[in-house]
Amino acid sequence: MTSLILFFILLIQPVQGEPLINESSFSACNFADPIEITRPNSEGEATQVSLGISLLDIVQLNEIRETFDSKFFMELKWQDIRLSKALQNQALPYCHIAIDRIWHPQTYIFNHRKLTTEFDKIVTIDWQGIVTYKQIFDAEVGSFLDFKKFPFDSQNLSIKIIILNLEPKDIQLVENQQVNRLSNKLSFVGWSVSAARTRTETENIELLQKSRTLFAFEIDVKRESRFILWKSLLPVTIIVLVTYLVFWLEPTVIIPQVALSSITLISVITYQLNLSFQRPQIPYLTAEDIFLIGSILLIVLALIETIVSYNLAQGKFKYMGLQIDIVFRWLFPILLLGLMLFAFL
Repeated sequence: MTSLILFFILLIQPVQGEPLINESSFSACNFADPIEITRPNSEGEATQVSLGISLLDIVQLNEIRETFDSKFFMELKWQDIRLSKALQNQALPYCHIAIDRIWHPQTYIFNHRKLTTEFDKIVTIDWQGIVTYKQIFDAEVGSFLDFKKFPFDSQNLSIKIIILNLEPKDIQLVENQQVNRLSNKLSFVGWSVSAARTRTETENIELLQKSRTLFAFEIDVKRESRFILWKSLLPVTIIVLVTYLVFWLEPTVIIPQVALSSITLISVITYQLNLSFQRPQIPYLTAEDIFLIGSILLIVLALIETIVSYNLAQGKFKYMGLQIDIVFRWLFPILLLGLMLFAFL
């Protein structure tokens, strides 16, 4: 409902000093002469096309499919003098017609997986031949995601639109800054938007084996990692710190030390296996993976140190076994802190 209200607000907004559209003045375009389905001034200079996107909502980000579900408004605007001449005998300031009946820039959302539109493909034409097309899209859009810094990662999401039927030399794409914007209220759980921007460039489209003009609406989002920090990383840190207690026990008391190290080792391995079913299956290690693997290695190191100090204490080197324990009382927290910095910075 909010999207529909916003659409109609945008529909009646003045653009570039034009008067508000009076809906009662709308009528079907009855052209006196046949309309050519060719680019305006096809033998002359490039056609200027205004393009703008308003991102209305991001519903969710699918980390496994590497997609995000979005709802956005798009406005296209261009001028075709031929339409103005064909409308000279009409007193209407605006009329509407199916977009397929006239020449139009063929936009294609290049990185979409699924796409639906909410309105009919109708354009309005004013007495100057300025054509306006407005549409709302519900789209599942693909976007490359990089989880190497997970759970403190940031991602770049983009909606990419190309003009299929125009060579870059035949189009002058103008970004409509009045339309380009991001909604203040996004139902985007677990992420915060840090920045939004647009860019226009020429890109070689491998599928077409041609260059096309590309318009991109980009959003930088940052994961809200507080929940993961408390639920995932803090428990593992506590488990590793429990292992730290073995360095404060008498070296000759082997059974409690081995039992403590073994239990914490099994706990971290089990925890890592459980998390692996909840995370995207990616072919590289994330920061969380590095921290978990490092935690396992620290616990194994503590277990090895326990056995070495015990063997020394059983012989004639009890003092050396105690000294090793004292060294590890300082070394182990330093290694844990170093692991955190290495994994997350």
